[in-house]
Amino acid sequence: MIWIRIALFAGTVVTVKYIFSSINHDGDEKIKKMKELINFTEYLRVYSCDMKMSIEEICLKYNYKSIETEVIIKSMINILKNKKSSKELLVNINKIMSTPETFNAYFTEIIDYYGYTYSEVLDRKLKFTIEEMERAMKEFSIKHNEKKTLNNRISFLAGCLAAIIMS
Repeated sequence: MIWIRIALFAGTVVTVKYIFSSINHDGDEKIKKMKELINFTEYLRVYSCDMKMSIEEICLKYNYKSIETEVIIKSMINILKNKKSSKELLVNINKIMSTPETFNAYFTEIIDYYGYTYSEVLDRKLKFTIEEMERAMKEFSIKHNEKKTLNNRISFLAGCLAAIIMS
């Protein structure tokens, strides 16, 4: 009889811990998406400024890690071709990527100056954009890690409490 209680106790603790870890996973995925957008922006900077490639060639050559990023970049190309506002891309990123709005706003600024400046100026602007995106990602990452730590502590306590109540 004691073994059954121990198994139920451990199972309850593990189940609650698993629920909280899936909550933490959402933030981890957002960080991955932000890193990929930063990597693409760096790739864009190098290939458009140093190698003088068109954005279409760059997008075809880039090795996407997620489908969401590929969709966003294709949307960005369409918006650039149609000379639409960066706000449309911001709406798309918010829907598809679910990354923080400040981060998304820095990425969408690329539309406002890409193709209108010379290589040297574009290079500086893209470097600045990358720095701002990295700063926004670090801020999100710090907050996410704090939440993650708190969730891990709460999950253990909630699991123990649920197991005690069930006993």
